[in-house]
Amino acid sequence: MNHYLFLARSITHAQEMARVLEQSGIRVKTRRAGAGMTERGCGYSLEISENSFSQAMEALKESGKLPVKIFFVTNNRRQEVAL
Repeated sequence: MNHYLFLARSITHAQEMARVLEQSGIRVKTRRAGAGMTERGCGYSLEISENSFSQAMEALKESGKLPVKIFFVTNNRRQEVAL
């Protein structure tokens, strides 16, 4: 299944983004970010379905809680998406 990963700078940032998205009716899975996604080797990401991407971005922009990076995942391959 294709999905997006929204990278957070901390667990608190991930929780804040998740709260905004869940209040907008978007299902979210919080995951540890792999070392290949962060420069520090640790972090958290939110998994968002491909179909919810536009709505998720709109909700996060309105809240001022944008992700640090965004990755699109398809066939177990990640590609960074420009913000």
